[in-house]
Amino acid sequence: MIKLFVVGYPLDIQEAELIEIFSIHGMLHSVHLLTDKVTHRHKGFGFIEMVDQAGADRAIAAINGMVLKGRKISVKLADENRAEKPRTFKPNRFHSEEGQSNASSGEQFKNKRPRKLVSNTFRAEK
Repeated sequence: MIKLFVVGYPLDIQEAELIEIFSIHGMLHSVHLLTDKVTHRHKGFGFIEMVDQAGADRAIAAINGMVLKGRKISVKLADENRAEKPRTFKPNRFHSEEGQSNASSGEQFKNKRPRKLVSNTFRAEK
């Protein structure tokens, strides 16, 4: 089974319509469109499993970049090893040193000008 990642399809599309589009290029095994837990609306991406590699390649070549109901669909091979890969996080750009109090942290910004506060001076006078 070859898993494809599909993103950008219209939010009002039915699974049957996607099945119809993809089944032209090869045999489908399953379709899983992700939905919001609260609103039960489509999130705009999902996964489609195809039976053979040749059908998956044809589907990627034909459907990737296709415009459907004003939205551009992007299709690519799903990253199967995503669960095994550790996520990398960017370090926080505001380094806070432990043991430093609030008063001393204010001293490091002593040379900087304070921001201007927006006031109500721009109101039209009657």
